[in-house]
Amino acid sequence: MTRNLDPEDLLHELGVTEPEEIDLEAIAFHCNATVRYRSLDGCEARIIGHGDHAIISIDARSSHQRQRFSIGHELGHWMRDRGTAAFVCKKADMRRRWGYRQDPESKANEFSANLLMPRFIFRPAAEGMPITFDSVFGLADRFETSNTATAIRLVGFGSYPGMVVCHGLEGRNWYTPGPDVPSVIRPHRELHHETAAFGLLFGNQDVSRSMLVDADDWIDHRDAHRYTIYEHSISVSSDTIVTLLWWKDEAQLVDLV
Repeated sequence: MTRNLDPEDLLHELGVTEPEEIDLEAIAFHCNATVRYRSLDGCEARIIGHGDHAIISIDARSSHQRQRFSIGHELGHWMRDRGTAAFVCKKADMRRRWGYRQDPESKANEFSANLLMPRFIFRPAAEGMPITFDSVFGLADRFETSNTATAIRLVGFGSYPGMVVCHGLEGRNWYTPGPDVPSVIRPHRELHHETAAFGLLFGNQDVSRSMLVDADDWIDHRDAHRYTIYEHSISVSSDTIVTLLWWKDEAQLVDLV
């Protein structure tokens, strides 16, 4: 097998054309890595490699989606550090954003996302879909990925400009804009009290739906009050909210630059 293949090149080599064909254990075997499931303490996954062979251990107690992402993550280490790979990866490592940082854990996350949701399969599957969690749930079910990872992929490869924003009790944790969102357009650090996300986080609301809201409720820009934006928020834990923001009218983005 060719060493250090890009994830999409690897899938092309294996003849994968549909998300249902992305068999992580078979892909690992093709890369001379054996996947084992066991109870792991203090980490989500680990890999030990020697020469051309590796063993990937995955926490058997994790969700199916987490296990799949972890396998892709460890394969990312293996394909980049083949022959000397030895990594113990914790939950915090799996949460690092991909595409912006160059540290090994972020790059491994990027490899996993590109393997599980490759552009050449994901983009056609997401074409024309609104940037909502209804779209995310359907895609996540098909690709067997987490809602958060799928939401990030949707704003990256979807048909409309948008961003994913994560807030906790202390304010904004992170945000990921899509490629069509100018850098001057940023979400507020603190949640506005009129947003659905605020209601979800502080207990005034149990569920949310996609809705058109005033852009200045979300966007930190002097002219945001002149425009609207779509918001759809979900709870991913008792103290964490993830929100999709998107523009159906792209002309508003041009005006805000």
